[in-house]
Amino acid sequence: MKKIEEMTQEELEEIIKEGDKRRERYYQEEASEAEKKELEEMQRYSERRLKYIREGNFYDALSKDYLHNQSYKERLAKAEELNGCKFKEAKPCKDRFAPRDDFSGVSYPSQCDGRVVSVPRSPGLWSLRLHGLVLGPIIGICLLGVSMTDDSMPAWHSWLGLFLLTLFPLIMYKLGNAIRIVDAIEFNRHTGLVRTPYTLFRKPFYIPIEDLEYVVGPEVKNMRGSASMQTGYLSCRKYPEHYWFGNRIGIAGGGDAHDWSQMNRFMDITQPIDEYYHSAMEYTFKKNRNAHGNGPFPEVMKKYFDADDCQINRMEVW
Repeated sequence: MKKIEEMTQEELEEIIKEGDKRRERYYQEEASEAEKKELEEMQRYSERRLKYIREGNFYDALSKDYLHNQSYKERLAKAEELNGCKFKEAKPCKDRFAPRDDFSGVSYPSQCDGRVVSVPRSPGLWSLRLHGLVLGPIIGICLLGVSMTDDSMPAWHSWLGLFLLTLFPLIMYKLGNAIRIVDAIEFNRHTGLVRTPYTLFRKPFYIPIEDLEYVVGPEVKNMRGSASMQTGYLSCRKYPEHYWFGNRIGIAGGGDAHDWSQMNRFMDITQPIDEYYHSAMEYTFKKNRNAHGNGPFPEVMKKYFDADDCQINRMEVW
């Protein structure tokens, strides 16, 4: 079969027509409305990519000068400079480490802007926001219900209930986005370093990804068994000697070996960013926010996107 770049205009159009036929056959099988919308969006996505190919710049190689191109020893020295002290070896971890190349799983990628992958820690401030978003409206409904049925209740109970039901969730949502950087574990592809999150007793420090390992913990299920959450944590092989150190850095949602492998692939500057992160990158580009949500989308990564479609228009994204 010919490569896409070797196809003529007529052959490309034939591929689109064949996709339309497959979509029609899919509809005849009585797919749900959600499945139909998903397929239609996939079809539009593919058609936009074919448009980029026809425009002739899809395969153009772009400059990669912004990547670090430093060895492990150079990045380790840079981390020590940023931390303000040398590293010391951590005690051996008794748990088994996950492999760095297990790409067998399928999951939703973390926030990514092409420069950084941002993963929230656990437990963290995000959990307080989640509880606030859930409990605030419930308490607000209860206060309003009691105020409407009991005339002896003071008026401020009604106003408090109304606040918890309306403005409080919005405030918690905005506040959560603003403080995401505090909980974020930052995998920075452009520097080759990982930055740990803030904790109650320790400020963030920088470390090469080679000195991080991932341990997959047990899967936690709810009482009814209808949902579950994977647990897991990052373990450091070494840590800054002047920092208070905890032996575990928890990951929100637990993550899995597949996510960990994708993070390692993302940090590998010898290969382009895998399509696993493309949808997350397109989302942050459309919102014009970076992976942490506390600033604009990185200017250096905008060259890989179509400004109108907010879609990646290059074969290789570095």
